[in-house]
Amino acid sequence: MNNQKVLITGTTGMLGKHFVELFENKYDVYTLNRNNGDLFDFEFVSNSVSSLNPDVIIHCIADTNLSRCEKNKKDTLMLHCGLTDCLSSHKSRFIYISSDSCKNPLNFYAKTKWLGEKIACLNDQNSVILRTNIYGFNSSGGNSLVEWAVNKFKDNEKITGFSDVSFNGIYTKQLVEVTDKIIQSDFSGYIDIGGDYSISKFDFLKKVCNLFGYKNLVEEGKLSDLNSDVKRPKNTLLDITKLKDMFDININLEEGLNQLKEDMEAK
Repeated sequence: MNNQKVLITGTTGMLGKHFVELFENKYDVYTLNRNNGDLFDFEFVSNSVSSLNPDVIIHCIADTNLSRCEKNKKDTLMLHCGLTDCLSSHKSRFIYISSDSCKNPLNFYAKTKWLGEKIACLNDQNSVILRTNIYGFNSSGGNSLVEWAVNKFKDNEKITGFSDVSFNGIYTKQLVEVTDKIIQSDFSGYIDIGGDYSISKFDFLKKVCNLFGYKNLVEEGKLSDLNSDVKRPKNTLLDITKLKDMFDININLEEGLNQLKEDMEAK
């Protein structure tokens, strides 16, 4: 076991849970989440981090509910910017899990995640910024895209997938494995972490539908037809050139989906 102390934030969330699961047998893992105390009490957070003195901080926690971010701007700023400022001010190596929408931040969630990136780099020029888009399960309330879709399929309900939205997201475990390789390296700066493919949300959900043994339950829709107060980007493709060149990592969609299915069925 590596004796590096790794502090992971947001460990009640979908990604944080997988970080703990895959890291606890490899590193000396500590967690920081809403169950530990008030994360907006930055003095408490700072004192907790100082007393622990971790080698690495992996900052996962975020509110990905776009509507809630628009409605609760103060809390969103505190979480994505204030907490990031507090954590990245320590001497620990800081890894910030960012969003795929920061290159073109259209909504308050994306704008505050983008600000979080800048704050982290201002506090520590050796910060690592991972821009990514994940899919997975075991989210709070079972409301991840895949869980929502599979639950609808189980009830034989049809869902809509947007054919005008493209992405190259990766399974949470794939992101954890890539992050592990980055921890082992001396990399700092920005890096996009995504799959070596481009797919629409419509085609992605069709794959999920078929993977779990259901048929013809995904209907084609368009984001442009959605009547929403929150602006959402249509193209969130990540540039994986650096990931391939520096780390020789090639992330496959089918492998990720098959691993997801295996893990969901095991749970």
